[in-house]
Amino acid sequence: PKLNDAQAMTVGVDGRLYVAGQDAIAVFGASGAEIGRFVIEGRPKCLTVANDGTLYVAFSDHIEVLDATGKQKASWAELDDQPYLTSIALQDEYVYVADAGNKVVIQYDQSGTILNSIGQKNEEQDVPGIEVPSPYLDLAVNDEGNLWVVNPGKLGMERYRSDGSIVTSWYRPEMLDLKGFTGCCNPTHVAFTQDGKLVTAEKGLVRIKIYDVTNGEYEELVAGSKLFPREQSLKDMVVDSKNRILVLDPR
Repeated sequence: PKLNDAQAMTVGVDGRLYVAGQDAIAVFGASGAEIGRFVIEGRPKCLTVANDGTLYVAFSDHIEVLDATGKQKASWAELDDQPYLTSIALQDEYVYVADAGNKVVIQYDQSGTILNSIGQKNEEQDVPGIEVPSPYLDLAVNDEGNLWVVNPGKLGMERYRSDGSIVTSWYRPEMLDLKGFTGCCNPTHVAFTQDGKLVTAEKGLVRIKIYDVTNGEYEELVAGSKLFPREQSLKDMVVDSKNRILVLDPR
């Protein structure tokens, strides 16, 4: 993508792919050719795009909102308590952001007001608490509008309602078994196919796999260590409108 330190990707309903790096966001068309570039300040950690082309760009401690031409519309307040934002997604009127530094998901409205913190341990509501041993915490909204959050320390997935209560969860600490997740904290990235299948990516022993998100049943291997022969971490992963799985590979 000809970017310094490319970190994050998102794809729009029109098929455009946005890739963010140091001081720039590059825009690519369906053919893979660059069709535009926005100048920004800093290095985004994650970003997402609304149906009207509005970009929500998260840096380590705050979010900026850009219009479809790349002009800044708003800069939301910086967060306290050593935040480290790693993932962002839209769900109806909400903006959800994963904060690996504070081990929570922050729920905003679209004006930048914080409404709730999700994922903190709550025994009364059966919320186990998000465990984040390393700076990876991802989330995604599926085709049914459900918010799914990785619990990387427990090696699995959790689904939450907008009020912060948990709907269901599943974990797959299977060591080297292909059907589960390995290491201290996986999967690092998740995305959904057009028909609602969960795509996962792992760090260390890099593997990209597909699961049924409802029950956590393993379905197939997309790519494994033969494609990624060296231990590493992918920077991001998205699924585009053609159901292609795109990964941002720093190596």
